[in-house]
Amino acid sequence: MAEKMTRFVWRHSARDQLVLLFFTLLTFPIIWITLELPKTIINEAISGTEFPQEFFGVPLEQTQYLIALCFAYLLAISVNNGVKYAQNVQRGILGERMLRRMRFDLYRRVMGRPLSRLKGTSPGELVQMISAELAPIGDFVGAIISTPVSQGGSFLVYLAFIIVQNPLIGAAALCLYPVQAWLVPKLQARVIAMIRVRLANIRAMAREIDESIDGATEIRALRARRWHMAIVSRQLYDNYVIRRRIFLLKNLIKFVNNVANHLTPFFIFLIGGWFVIHGQLDVGALTAVLIAYKDLAAPWKELLRFYQDYSDMNARYNSVMENFAEDGEPAPLLDSAPVGPHALALHGAPVDGLSGPVDAHAPMGATTSVVGEDALARSSLLQALSGLVDGHSGDHWTAGTPILYRTAAYVPADPRIFAGSMRDNLVHGLLFRPVAPGDDPEHGARRREAEMTGAPADDIADEWIDPVEAGYADAEAVEARIQRLVQVLGLEDDLYAIGLMSRFDPEQAPALAARLVDLRRAIAGSEELGEMREDFIDHWQADRYNPNASVGENLFFALPLDPELRWSDFAEDRAVLRALDEAGVRQMMVEIGLDLCETLLSLFEGVAADSDLFKRYGLFPRSETATIEGILRLGRQRGADKLNRAAQARMIAIAFGYSSTRYRLGVLRGTERVHVLLDARPKLREFAARDPRFAPFDPDAFHPAFTMAENIFFGPVKLERRDSWAPFRDRVDALVAELGLRELILRAGLAQPLGGGGASLNAMQRRRMGLARALMKNPGALVLDGIAAGEAEADAALRALLRQELNGGALIYGTDREAAAQAADHVIRIDRQGRVTQEDGAGEDPAAVDGARDGGR
Repeated sequence: MAEKMTRFVWRHSARDQLVLLFFTLLTFPIIWITLELPKTIINEAISGTEFPQEFFGVPLEQTQYLIALCFAYLLAISVNNGVKYAQNVQRGILGERMLRRMRFDLYRRVMGRPLSRLKGTSPGELVQMISAELAPIGDFVGAIISTPVSQGGSFLVYLAFIIVQNPLIGAAALCLYPVQAWLVPKLQARVIAMIRVRLANIRAMAREIDESIDGATEIRALRARRWHMAIVSRQLYDNYVIRRRIFLLKNLIKFVNNVANHLTPFFIFLIGGWFVIHGQLDVGALTAVLIAYKDLAAPWKELLRFYQDYSDMNARYNSVMENFAEDGEPAPLLDSAPVGPHALALHGAPVDGLSGPVDAHAPMGATTSVVGEDALARSSLLQALSGLVDGHSGDHWTAGTPILYRTAAYVPADPRIFAGSMRDNLVHGLLFRPVAPGDDPEHGARRREAEMTGAPADDIADEWIDPVEAGYADAEAVEARIQRLVQVLGLEDDLYAIGLMSRFDPEQAPALAARLVDLRRAIAGSEELGEMREDFIDHWQADRYNPNASVGENLFFALPLDPELRWSDFAEDRAVLRALDEAGVRQMMVEIGLDLCETLLSLFEGVAADSDLFKRYGLFPRSETATIEGILRLGRQRGADKLNRAAQARMIAIAFGYSSTRYRLGVLRGTERVHVLLDARPKLREFAARDPRFAPFDPDAFHPAFTMAENIFFGPVKLERRDSWAPFRDRVDALVAELGLRELILRAGLAQPLGGGGASLNAMQRRRMGLARALMKNPGALVLDGIAAGEAEADAALRALLRQELNGGALIYGTDREAAAQAADHVIRIDRQGRVTQEDGAGEDPAAVDGARDGGR
């Protein structure tokens, strides 16, 4: 990015700024016309006596002349506002484009940083700078040239008009502006200095919050929570002090401007009135002067505001740019791999944490171990061999070559799982570049915008996977490879479980939906499985209350179509409340809510805030305790029907979420209230069937709000049988495989979101995912850092499996176990002083072997 904000803006938007300048200049003659016409209307059309008057060659009487001038004035105002509209729209579009350019340029530079520097970067600070701090700059840059020209030009037009009417009045109107022009910038300079301090304080606070969240476990274990809260509290206080000073100065600036703006009319009335009384100025001219002065204040205010905004934005821009001053352009990725006898090699390369230039290589098709006691030293060398460490000097092959992203795969002990599905993560290493345009109709528009804002033309809607380039015969081979890796790396059962918990639209896959319903019927119709189903599953029946489900589900015999919603979320919905009234159970639902609250409040009395009771009986949060107590007190004193609408809705929401088997609080009074709820079900079920927001339960139909497992079993597992239902589940799984549904469920599992950072996976699953993702690249070398590093049989078996799946590729792994290291074909050893030695071929000259001295290509 350019060093100065104005230079950066002009370099990337000169053409658009000139278009805005054209619109600006177009407004000046129109402004003069809007000032001249009121004077003409008063002096000639209203006060004039010589008629008819010619208007563009047409003779008009007084009334006709007045109407013509008024319409001309209206036309001038309309044209002026039309031009301003076009100007503002263009300014906004330009600002958004420049903001996109700045944000992407910063993100690109961050992604190009060396890993050593990137690891020391606070994500919270970067997000704060790229999103929040740059946002006002984007709004401003569209006006950086047009605003001073527009407002300055308008100011001069108004001032010139006043001077033309009477120079002395013009001097009176101008007299206080020099004072403002001298004083305001001095005050604004102090505001800018404090803004820079405030931005630095906000970034420090973002860094502290980010660190507190990442280190929450350690903070609680060390009982240092109050210390970290005190740090943030102090930073918030400092921010308050800074902002208070900024407010004082900004309001002082406003005070100076307001005094000047209201003092000037005093001189205009005094001098102008004196001239009118003595016949040296007509009333129309004085009226025009007053109108012009009224409009004169607006551009002057805008000029002062522009100066303030420019100072503020320039300070923001410089403050952000200071953090990226050391970032250069990221190195481009090459399209072809270098050729050499080794999978990976370093020659004379400095590596952080190791002493002296490093010579090391991993032969192609072999297993190489990196052994040493220092885990950080091992990681540094493994990353250097993988090419992940920038800034090497000396000769090196592949390790310093950008093509490493295609030929080598590096897997740390805790690999990062990206937001998206399992399939998205597995093919992540194949997303090197777009290989074919997509069929999105907006592709052309996005491409043009990208070119205009300096962003790459790469579109996520394009096809990014080239099977042949990635080493596969076709797309089917890619899918087959995914399925094999899922199986051999032990992810199939996990994927099957994820698939069973997934949902899909039956209209998108009607055949699968129909087969799941057939499976449900087959289970119910089987003598063995049917009996087991009755024993373990509390399946839905239209004439029976389901104690393992909530009151809301039982009442309406349905679920909201949106799986993120529950019946309790509809407690304030007018249609739902009307349906409860028609079914005659609204009052009873409020009473059930009151009974639940009374029981829970007595249960929670004297219980610690972090007690598991609040999680187990979480029908309302602890923070609402005071509110619930107030509602309960009123309900018991006046009756449930006397509660206001909001209080009744809160009680109904609590009642909707109650499950007899889960909570066992006895508020349904045995079967007394159950019978009433069942009697109301037909009307409420009919309501749910009519309302498109809900889906009723139907034993012969696929339920779109159910997961696959819920559609198969058609009811919740009985709470008392959850610890013993594994035999039934295993028999159903066998039937699923027998009917050919397992592969379809696995595919559905591949498409399910895993959450940010793979939140739904455990550490072992993330590690296996990382290995599968690396193997999907068909790498020439697979580097393991902290995986399969032991001498146990399981680690040895995993290394053997990886060797087999690499299809002739090299395997490099780090370890601190001598026995595990000796299992490799070649050993690279790191001693306690950080010296690197190579065994089994260490006597060879790496430069001569891998061709580094003759280019290595």
